[in-house]
Amino acid sequence: MHIAVLGLNHRTAPVEVRERVAFPPERVAEGLARLRREQEVPECVILSTCNRVELYCALPEVNGHRAALANFVNQFHALEPGLVDQTWYWHLQPHSVTHLFRVAAGLDSMVLGESEILGQVKEAYQRATSAETVGRLFHGLFQSAFSVAKEVRTKTQIGRGAVSVSSVAVDLARKIFADFSTKTILIFGAGQMGEATLRCLVGRGARHVLVGNRSYDAAEALAAEIGGRPVAADDVPAALREADILISSTAADRYLVTRPQVQALMRQRRQRPFFVIDISVPRNVDPAIGTLDNVYLYNIDDLQGIAAANLQRRADELEACLSIIDTNAQRFVQRLARESILA
Repeated sequence: MHIAVLGLNHRTAPVEVRERVAFPPERVAEGLARLRREQEVPECVILSTCNRVELYCALPEVNGHRAALANFVNQFHALEPGLVDQTWYWHLQPHSVTHLFRVAAGLDSMVLGESEILGQVKEAYQRATSAETVGRLFHGLFQSAFSVAKEVRTKTQIGRGAVSVSSVAVDLARKIFADFSTKTILIFGAGQMGEATLRCLVGRGARHVLVGNRSYDAAEALAAEIGGRPVAADDVPAALREADILISSTAADRYLVTRPQVQALMRQRRQRPFFVIDISVPRNVDPAIGTLDNVYLYNIDDLQGIAAANLQRRADELEACLSIIDTNAQRFVQRLARESILA
């Protein structure tokens, strides 16, 4: 029996192709059943995320199966001929085993070392288990992948340190405020990174959110999505007095928050900490406020610099991670050979 993987990802296929071949959650069971029946594959798992679509299959023989599996995907999604032919990659053991271990550990992700993919691999395995397309071989394969991913994260720093601007901002805010649920966040503007930062804060427990925008309709829409309160542009200065965290993400060409304004604000706050994220370009917050006591100001360059440094630290861990994966992949294939599971 051969372990094979046919796949495409963010490196080999643009999003307009990936979205065409993605398996919606409600159709994965159908895909597994058809894959097993039509391709005579005794064991299979379909991993489908926004960045990759991969078919993991146990094959009695490999001759012709690459083309057959690619054709299966074309037929399942009713794709026009040739759309994805040049985007597929094809791995057989031991490379297929190594590939899965790298995917589960976050080493094949768009963001090196991200952890979300491990949950997605586990979900794919659970769906296949429920569909009864996983047997002894793939139970062992995927359990080993989960174990290796845990070992990589335990023994290296590959997952440490935020590598997106929004995550860096939230991690910095966490150093000032241990509990976001009791703090008030004010976002002013509709920039993409500002909104991403706000959503990260809400995901970490923020409950009191004020949404200001020059367009009140836009403020209402975002506030409705995240359970916040819209604020008219003229009322933002008053709302500022309520805020513990300010996210500025507008397209204004001047400082909207000045040093004298924040000086007065801090007196009213009795010097309670004030955390400011200025993601605007040009900057909308006077950098001089960063010199005030108990005011913590970060701009886009600060956040991107921290993210880049964290990403470099992750990259420095890559060799150690690959060593762990290669060692475990070799052990897995050797064990299967001894047990005569692989032909």
